[in-house]
Amino acid sequence: MKNRKNIYFIIALVILIAVIVIITIKNNDLKSNNDTSSEAKSIMDVLKEKYPDKEYKKLIGIEFLDENTLFSEYSFINNNSIYIFNPSKLDNNEFEYKKVYDIDKNIKVMNIAPNSGADIKFYDYNDTIYTLHDDNIDNKLSDNYDMYLNANYNLSDYLKWEYSTEFLGKKIDYDFMSNYVYSKDNILYSKNYGNEKYPTLEKVSGNYEGEEVIRIYNERILKTDRAFYEIMSYFDDSLNKRIVTTVRINMLTKYYDEVLTFTYKYVILKDYTLIPINDVMENRVRDYSYDYYLSGFNYMSEVRYEE
Repeated sequence: MKNRKNIYFIIALVILIAVIVIITIKNNDLKSNNDTSSEAKSIMDVLKEKYPDKEYKKLIGIEFLDENTLFSEYSFINNNSIYIFNPSKLDNNEFEYKKVYDIDKNIKVMNIAPNSGADIKFYDYNDTIYTLHDDNIDNKLSDNYDMYLNANYNLSDYLKWEYSTEFLGKKIDYDFMSNYVYSKDNILYSKNYGNEKYPTLEKVSGNYEGEEVIRIYNERILKTDRAFYEIMSYFDDSLNKRIVTTVRINMLTKYYDEVLTFTYKYVILKDYTLIPINDVMENRVRDYSYDYYLSGFNYMSEVRYEE
């Protein structure tokens, strides 16, 4: 009898364990399905929930753009060709543009620089900065697209310099150059201007470190192999100077594979949807400004808005 009770007890224990295992598996499956459902959301799903009254539209006729397309305020470089475009038309989901120059294939374009009047500047990978110069002496200086349409463009020989020697004061080896920072071996270095002719160069400490630096868009958006960051600055009281650092853009990082490129004002997705940059900036102290100037803050606590 005692043996029979032991057998019943063992059977009951086995059944109880089996029930617990089945319930656990079902709960894990449910959690897994929920996680998958959450991860399956696109950036547009998130934005439509966040901004239900906004309408996001896809641009037409921009299929030639890619992740290497780099924009300035009124111009962009794509596949070694220089274009001008009307940024105000993007507000109406129109992409008005015109090709103005095909760069020689022997010149490998690295990045575009901020516009200087109607002139368009760009860097190559051999430490040279070029100027596509407006030769129209009657062109009126104005902050609108017409100035660029009226330009007579030629690649200038006398406005071509070895960039680092001319503007940084010494020969610098770099992998990627932009207006405020450059990268070498996946480390950013800031160009800090004071009263001297040439800037001081300092390593940028930030949460991008340990990742592969790929590209810098519109002078302020850093792309690595893992994330997107905004390049920012703040004043350090203890050092009595302005410090440049990086802050991860969480929404763009979460939907990393959906992002194509950036204008000063918009994120362009790979399905050609146009998103105002401020719509993806969460908990920011103040709005991202639509220009090429770094955002500057008074304190480090203002910079770390998403960390």
